Amino acid sequence: MTDHATLPDTPLPTGQSPQAPARGCPIAHAPGSAHDLVDRSDNGYFGPDSVSWRVFADPAAQLGGVAAILLQSLNPMMMRLFAETSDYLADVEGRGERTGRYLDTIVYGDRAHAEAAAEAVNRLHAASIWTDPRTGQILRADNEEWLAWTHNTLVYGLLRAAEAFGPELSTADQDRFIVEQHIAACLVEIEDDSYLPSTRAELDAYIEANKDWMALTLPAAELSRSLRKPSLSGNPVATWITVNVQDGILSLLPDWALLLFGIEGRPMNLGAAAKTTRKIVDSARQNASAADMIAEVTSRVQTHPYRKVRRAGQ
Repeated sequence: MTDHATLPDTPLPTGQSPQAPARGCPIAHAPGSAHDLVDRSDNGYFGPDSVSWRVFADPAAQLGGVAAILLQSLNPMMMRLFAETSDYLADVEGRGERTGRYLDTIVYGDRAHAEAAAEAVNRLHAASIWTDPRTGQILRADNEEWLAWTHNTLVYGLLRAAEAFGPELSTADQDRFIVEQHIAACLVEIEDDSYLPSTRAELDAYIEANKDWMALTLPAAELSRSLRKPSLSGNPVATWITVNVQDGILSLLPDWALLLFGIEGRPMNLGAAAKTTRKIVDSARQNASAADMIAEVTSRVQTHPYRKVRRAGQ
């Protein structure tokens, strides 16, 4: 990596300053914070005083993540490459778990683990190449514009979920979260700062500006089938909860995305579903506090496959 994304002139929490580790990506907190939750070499790229720890620890983040995947799937060329280079329907749950582990690692892991996770993902991206036999066009997963769309839609989905379901974030908190996540973009080698909004207003404008090249491809339609036409069979209570949560997720999407997904006859009900979903998320939040969730995640990232990084450094 050469020219990396850097933190703009955004105020940091009191007593903190950005520092540049060897990789070249900034960090959003002071290492060695007194708020360490587990015995580890450092608090990673974000730390307990970051907005990122607060957002990713909340149950609403899972719903925002699904909304982000739906937006990502509307990138037609990226989905074509995805369909040609992977069996995308064979292991949906496993793929989701691996993505969750990656996010856990870069957000809550120490810097060595975060970098190891990012390097593994970067190698996968670099190896994911397909040539269209009809046109000769070469499609690459490490296309920076596509990486930026994936990154920015995740940030957007998480903030939309926080707006709808909590946790409450001020405008300054939202802007700070966007800036903090420039670190995640840097780790996956998004080097062009022009792809990275720095405020919520800029992020909303970015999502809107990219709508004209989005489309619902067959792979995207297959991935979103259950959301667009939910199953009503099974336990009535479980079905009611599932449908409301699914519609709550759809309520996070911009209108143009709902149009592409063909959500007809349901948009008028999405607002009501969002209110119900907020109650469900509030219940989940009461059963597992943010502090407990953070402690659990920061412990878990020490034991997944990237744990070998620590052993190598000892």
